[in-house]
Amino acid sequence: MNRNWVSPKTIIGPVATGKYYFPRKEIVSEIWFELGKGNYIILAAPRRVGKTSVMRDLEENPEENYIVKFSSVQAIKSESEFYEHVYRLVLSCLSKTKKAKFWVSEYFKSKKITEVSFKNLSLKFGENSIDYLKEINDLFENLDSNSETIVLLLDELPEVLYRLHKEGKTTEAKSILKQLRVWRQSNYNSLRFVFAGSVGIHYVVSAIEGRTSDLNDLNNVQCTPLSIESAQEFVEWTIKGASIQIKSEQIEYLLNILKGYITPYFLNLIIDEIDKVAQKNNEPIVSNEKIDLAFQSNLKNLKHFNDWQKRLRDYMPDADFKFVNEILTHIAHRDAIQIQKIYDIAVNHDKTIDYMSFIFDLKEDGYIIEHSNDSQNYVFRSPVLRAFWKIINPIYHG
Repeated sequence: MNRNWVSPKTIIGPVATGKYYFPRKEIVSEIWFELGKGNYIILAAPRRVGKTSVMRDLEENPEENYIVKFSSVQAIKSESEFYEHVYRLVLSCLSKTKKAKFWVSEYFKSKKITEVSFKNLSLKFGENSIDYLKEINDLFENLDSNSETIVLLLDELPEVLYRLHKEGKTTEAKSILKQLRVWRQSNYNSLRFVFAGSVGIHYVVSAIEGRTSDLNDLNNVQCTPLSIESAQEFVEWTIKGASIQIKSEQIEYLLNILKGYITPYFLNLIIDEIDKVAQKNNEPIVSNEKIDLAFQSNLKNLKHFNDWQKRLRDYMPDADFKFVNEILTHIAHRDAIQIQKIYDIAVNHDKTIDYMSFIFDLKEDGYIIEHSNDSQNYVFRSPVLRAFWKIINPIYHG
């Protein structure tokens, strides 16, 4: 093995930040534009598109007059714990204020708060009993109108709400949703939220409340896959200074394999596999054949893709999962599925009343799209996902 080998800037497991983060400038700009209009935002995208990396970028590079805090709330287990967490986030943001420094100092004294940490949300209170929801509301009702705007980036919120629902705490989940609506519709000019999650919030809210109309006042910002131009730039940026050499013809070939759904994560998987084999054989020049081998090798490593099936199985009743899984399996084996075939499958699963709502959810969560030449046909959005679904459902007679 060549000890002088330099690997590309690929990252597979952790969230891409710092030197491993490829800036998503258009998405970030759109979020700041919507926040500037006073909107609350849903950052919509399936897993592995880069939502969390975008949110961390917002936190690390806030625009003027904003204080931004990112937090994954996945571990929260109750309504009261949610409000406590939000309160801690707000106070940690206020600890960094410049415009309302005197007001915040007096507030901390009045609440006997002796220590605040922006980094790890640690607080020290002079008393034990606190109504966190009341404190949040009182704080924003009285906060200096000239203070910076606090933006809380809450990742994995839909997962928290759905888990509460599944654990018999539906009332608590509904209360959180209701309170979020109250905050959105209030005149708290110094508070904004950006929500994101691996499970579509539209599905979760529908499961909890039986409707999604209450989400209509949330602004949807799509965390889209890379364009061809951005994907080319990403590959060149990733391998810059690395030992492997991927010429423009091979970059085009690689992007064609992923056509329709090119994400940094999928590109990282293939480039990382190419690099491992190239380093082992000390062969830095990348050919189309090596790209094919890297693609096939990744498909066999199911751990990279299992979550796509797991989240459907986890967040759907068994009957619903069997219905959508048959639809996806049909597409995997037949390339596409027509509306009539979807209806025929719905008949077999007793889903004729609401079958198109499942199609809407699959579209929203990034599984399928309408065929570019026929709106009555649906195909997998990603050829990688289609190949994976065929591997885990190898037999189909539909």
